[in-house]
Amino acid sequence: MTQLLGESTYWRGEAADAFREALDGDLPRQLRNAHRSVSKAAAKLRGWHDDLVGYQATARRYDTRAKLDAAALMRAESHHERARTTNVPEPELKAAGDAVTRAREALESVRRLARELEETHRVEAGRVAKSLNEATERLAPGEPGVLDRVLKWVDEDLGDFLSDVSAVVGFAAMVIGPLFPPVGLALLFVATGASFGALALHLRDPRVHKSLKDGLTKGEFDADFWDCTVTLTGDALGSVPGVAAVAHGAKSASAASHALGALGDSGGIASAARTGSSAFTSGATIAMDGLRQVENPLAGWALRSTPDAVQETVKYTLTGTGAITATSHLPVFGENETVDNTATAVDGVRAVVDDGPSAAAKAAHAWTIIAR
Repeated sequence: MTQLLGESTYWRGEAADAFREALDGDLPRQLRNAHRSVSKAAAKLRGWHDDLVGYQATARRYDTRAKLDAAALMRAESHHERARTTNVPEPELKAAGDAVTRAREALESVRRLARELEETHRVEAGRVAKSLNEATERLAPGEPGVLDRVLKWVDEDLGDFLSDVSAVVGFAAMVIGPLFPPVGLALLFVATGASFGALALHLRDPRVHKSLKDGLTKGEFDADFWDCTVTLTGDALGSVPGVAAVAHGAKSASAASHALGALGDSGGIASAARTGSSAFTSGATIAMDGLRQVENPLAGWALRSTPDAVQETVKYTLTGTGAITATSHLPVFGENETVDNTATAVDGVRAVVDDGPSAAAKAAHAWTIIAR
């Protein structure tokens, strides 16, 4: 790297500056730290190798000695048994018994040494393992955990993150809304706001531009093209309620300001701002609450002859499926092309049979209340 930096001094231009900045930043320090970390670890492993070779040699000696002592014990026990059954003199019988005792003690001694060696091996192995971990302290960076990967993904793919938030929060609003209407309404504002933010970010994303351009101009209708198309469509359809609510809120604020002026209120700018803000919030809330109650006309027509329970199940299933596909490509689940393509296909179908008709019905309803 030092050589590269030295040779690049003759290179001029933006690319050269970017090259030198990349090499002269954190990378050299990280490489030096990695070298020191690996060197420390290598030294520990070399020492452990030498210790392990010695332990293995000692263990082999103990194993050989234990076999010999076990054989000696069997012979001593056999001799003692013959002496006991043949009525040999007492001194000879006692000597045979003492021989058995000594053989047992010898075997137990070598077994004790083997257990001590095993414990020494265990302690030293733990010490070496700890020293290997310490070799990375303040040197080698740790492997990123799940939270680190998720935060990195959010930072690099904020648009996708907001799309996923919109889908999940929208489903939560549908579930919670009937039980706690104010909470469900607040969640709807969050969901539509997230969709609008995702749409704005995706429209500015060069990758999205290139994929759509290649598809429309070169006929490259690959998985990336359809993924970008479905994502933008979902973001746009999810933004409809939010745009409509804001538009109605702005109309209400404008009407309140005109009414305040007609009454000749002399409260000044602060009074006008409070009145306009209150009217905007009230108007947006009323509009969003009305949009929340607009059903999917296509599903309603297709299921018109079915019981209410079936219609409710289909409604929750369609929205819940969107929440599931939204989380399918999170980094905690890894990258799986089959899963991603399946999620894109499912979202495309949902856009046609659920999101699209629902957004159209909501837009029509919003136009009705705004045009009053």
